[in-house]
Amino acid sequence: MGTSSAPHRTCAVFNDDGLEQLPDDAVHRFLVGDDAAPVRMSPDEARTTLGDRFAELVLLQGEFPATAGAVLDALGRAADDGTLAPRFFILGEGSLLPADAPAVRPLRFLVACGAGPEGPDVMLSAFSPDEGEVELMAWDARASGFNFYRTVGRRGTWVFAGNSRHALGGRTEGSGPFESHRSGNFLMKELRAPWINWDSPDAHIDPAVLPERLREHEWFDKRERQGALACERAVARPAIERWTRARFDGIAAAGRVDDPARIMRQVLDSPAVNLVSSFKRPEVDDGEPIDLPATFFVDLEGLGEVVEIPVPTPAFSVARTTYAACLARFAVRVTDGAEFEQAGDTFFAFVVPERAFEDSEALRHAIRIGLLTQRLAACLLMTDFPNPVFSTRRAGLLDHVPPGPATLADGAFSDQLAGAILSAADEQADDSPAVEFKRLWEVGEDFEDAFAAQLGAYHAAVQGRLDSPSDFDAVYALAESRRARVREMPIAEFPLLFSVSTITATPRAMRADGSVG
Repeated sequence: MGTSSAPHRTCAVFNDDGLEQLPDDAVHRFLVGDDAAPVRMSPDEARTTLGDRFAELVLLQGEFPATAGAVLDALGRAADDGTLAPRFFILGEGSLLPADAPAVRPLRFLVACGAGPEGPDVMLSAFSPDEGEVELMAWDARASGFNFYRTVGRRGTWVFAGNSRHALGGRTEGSGPFESHRSGNFLMKELRAPWINWDSPDAHIDPAVLPERLREHEWFDKRERQGALACERAVARPAIERWTRARFDGIAAAGRVDDPARIMRQVLDSPAVNLVSSFKRPEVDDGEPIDLPATFFVDLEGLGEVVEIPVPTPAFSVARTTYAACLARFAVRVTDGAEFEQAGDTFFAFVVPERAFEDSEALRHAIRIGLLTQRLAACLLMTDFPNPVFSTRRAGLLDHVPPGPATLADGAFSDQLAGAILSAADEQADDSPAVEFKRLWEVGEDFEDAFAAQLGAYHAAVQGRLDSPSDFDAVYALAESRRARVREMPIAEFPLLFSVSTITATPRAMRADGSVG
């Protein structure tokens, strides 16, 4: 097995010219960070390592399909009982721009094979059914995680790039496919209505934006009519829940966590995000205000659903005239980074990052298995709560996470972590995150109503600010600062993901009084 002491590498390594000569009559292993180069797997190693249905039905049978369409043909022949029946989805940044807009649009298909309460067993992504560039995930029941595959080189050689567990530690963490799939999960960036960039009930992709050869193709013709809604409910969320449950069940069975800081980064930091937007189209004036996604302002899922603070869902909005004036003032526009540029916002207004569902699920299961208590989780999330993503204050609490391994018995880890933060607070300034945590902790075991009151006051303060054009300008600048952080992440593959503006990408943060600092 080839090893490497080189730094972690990105997915770009799979595009290396040196991979062009790999033989296409075998599956290769390339665990970026561990393997210095692809390693041809022997039949015995492949059978031992790969326990998913794609491998068992296709690769281990000596079949190596050269295109995305050939993958489905092979699966269909091997699983003729219909258990891997495909469902087709289409998406792409800029896909909702007018068909005559001369923009570079990276349209691609997602195909989910199989259905059930735990989601599909095989998922593949490709720009075209007839091209050889394929990325594929398949559930491995033996290893309890998704196996990641992709084709490389002009021959379309199949490479096994790791299992979900390779995302969680060692030299493979953050490398190869786990540069984007940070916790080994399925990735659907736009995981909430109205699913900008997807064909969906809220906005269908015009067939005219596709290359002519694809407009009549079976994959487009048979696409799911509920589009992103069906993908969210039947594919993305079940897949994320499936792996996260398996991951934490393994921890529970062991009775300990070897690297608690790895889990706490998902609780306290923003290793991943999802994208959400207004339901309103900025150029269509229906006389109603522009709704703003509540999860931009507060972690509704974590605070309201996971730790169960009884706070109503706020309905934030801004006057349409205020929003339009802000767009004009900051010269907001969409561009493909080449020749296309169009004044105004994205198809749906105010596209912003929100806390990733995969991180909320990690929090939920950390509480379920007893790693975190409800009270500790609530106090951690309420620290700097006006900034649900990219909070440097909340992330600062990672400095106090006790080293592993951590036992799950009797809330020991929660006691250790709370104690470490409280001890640090005694030595720090009043405005430190540790002191903020201490004030929250001192509310006591019956924290729900007190925290709900804080959130209610904050919600009222925020809406009051949104009624002021100058204050909304500051909120829009905050959105730009968060978009700038996302642009630094691997999920920002194409310029049309967000609009751009003249606002300087300066770090900004929301305060509890609704102002932006």
